[in-house]
Amino acid sequence: MKIIVTHINPDQDAISSVWLVKRFFPGWEKSEVKFVPAGKTLNNNPPDDNPEIIHVDTGLGKFDHHTTGDKRVCAAVKVLAEIKTKKYIKDKIIVEALEKMTEIVRSVDHAEERSWPDPMSDKWEFLLEMILDGLKTGYGRLQNPELVDFGMTALDGILEAMKEKIIAGMEIAGGVEFNCQWGKSIGVETGNDMTHRLAERMGFSVVAVRDPKRGNVRIYGHPESQVDLTEIHLAVMAGDREADWFLHASKKLLLNGSRANPSMRPTKLKLLKIIDIIKNN
Repeated sequence: MKIIVTHINPDQDAISSVWLVKRFFPGWEKSEVKFVPAGKTLNNNPPDDNPEIIHVDTGLGKFDHHTTGDKRVCAAVKVLAEIKTKKYIKDKIIVEALEKMTEIVRSVDHAEERSWPDPMSDKWEFLLEMILDGLKTGYGRLQNPELVDFGMTALDGILEAMKEKIIAGMEIAGGVEFNCQWGKSIGVETGNDMTHRLAERMGFSVVAVRDPKRGNVRIYGHPESQVDLTEIHLAVMAGDREADWFLHASKKLLLNGSRANPSMRPTKLKLLKIIDIIKNN
């Protein structure tokens, strides 16, 4: 049985390192995780002598950054470097996503989030590191194996979100930009939910997305804009009376199907026609 060793009360760096080994080192997906006091090794043996045992974030071995004061590294960064050197991952998007994730892990591990913009904001308590801290001390306190299981599940979700964000950036770059009465807007063929969010963060006033597989269309007005999709709602209904459309009470969200309601009949209108309607209403 292969064994991954990390310290008790594992933090984000320790759990991320365990996750990287179990998810991306060939043959390590079913490895057992054991815990030692910070800095120690399993049975006080040298950290890197047994190829069936990997120490992360403890033991002063290959995957422990406490051997140096270099703030450019953490345990997860060291594990990812090994994955890249050994070419364990062929998908470039996954590699880029993991690089972005480990950079956040590194930054938090070196307490740099104290200097992030708006450091007193409550939004930072939604960071995985803060959630893990709460689970170590709060009601229903999790034990070491449970913390690792929870953290790995969270990291699985973060990886997928990060991949979607990278893909969204590519899709936006290939989208159809246009101007309407509310300013710079864009239309994109995509089934990726991250695309409209990223486009709105980038400052587009209106974002129209059409799922190329299902045909459903969603139109988003930036929450802080003056967008009112009422007239566009009337125009798309007139252009395709067999489709189902829902105009949100905010008047900034017009849906022709979503994850929350996949039963809505998709429109026959193509993306360029939707863009034309937005431009002229």
